Amino acid sequence: MGLLLKNGYVVDTANGFEGAADILIENGVIAKCAPNITEKADEIIDCAGMAVLPGICDMHVHFRDPGQTHKEDIVTGGNAAAAGGVTAVACMPNTNPTVDSPETVKYILDKAKGATVKVYPVGCITKGLKGEELCDFEELKKAGCVAVSDDGKPVRNARVMAQALVKAHYAGLKVISHCEEPDVVAGGIINSGEVSKELGVNGMHRISEDISTAREIVLAGDLEMPIHIAHVSTATSMMLLRVAARYGIMVTSETCPHYFSLTDEKLRSRDADYRMNPP
Repeated sequence: MGLLLKNGYVVDTANGFEGAADILIENGVIAKCAPNITEKADEIIDCAGMAVLPGICDMHVHFRDPGQTHKEDIVTGGNAAAAGGVTAVACMPNTNPTVDSPETVKYILDKAKGATVKVYPVGCITKGLKGEELCDFEELKKAGCVAVSDDGKPVRNARVMAQALVKAHYAGLKVISHCEEPDVVAGGIINSGEVSKELGVNGMHRISEDISTAREIVLAGDLEMPIHIAHVSTATSMMLLRVAARYGIMVTSETCPHYFSLTDEKLRSRDADYRMNPP
């Protein structure tokens, strides 16, 4: 008889419905979504006060597989994602080896067959994340990549990034940019501010992100090519993105959940578990 979810706040984007409703699931498939379902079920879960959503796609994860599986791997990361309601993920390419060849993409997709979520590989913009020679975007696309990024590092050379925007677009791949100006953050340990001064450590100034974000917007606007800005963490970057959108520049962006709950105040105890980059 299945599973009945009662009294939840249902968000059904596919059918344009949002409101209080019940959901009847039979044989693992949604059989009915309506207010006050009276059919019997093997199990009933009271979802009062809860939102019932479609599976979430997290487009920026680090499963550290291949090469760094002491931190995470595709299977354990997939299990954690599923536990949080995430049913699809895009894996960043700063692994070992980096995702700059069809062979590494195949490794990821083969291992993803044992994962509990759908895994979409993101390939590298440049070979080895070195910021110099572009990868073969056509081959990465054929292998199964959905986007390219040098995430974990910025593409420092504007000419290389400009070429990447054009070539990736025609290969059917979105470019995801890690916006950081290395010369500004050189030697920085944590966010530049009162806490960095108090702890006596070098700070990483927010303008590092702002400068790089501005460059990517200018490139995208001039070339009329799309770009996606990863892990936005500053007010100025957000302002620049809003202005770009008003002028029709094809730029999208994302931010991270921990930016809403954690600040550098957590670092007063020198607990490195709270240290993130960015900011």
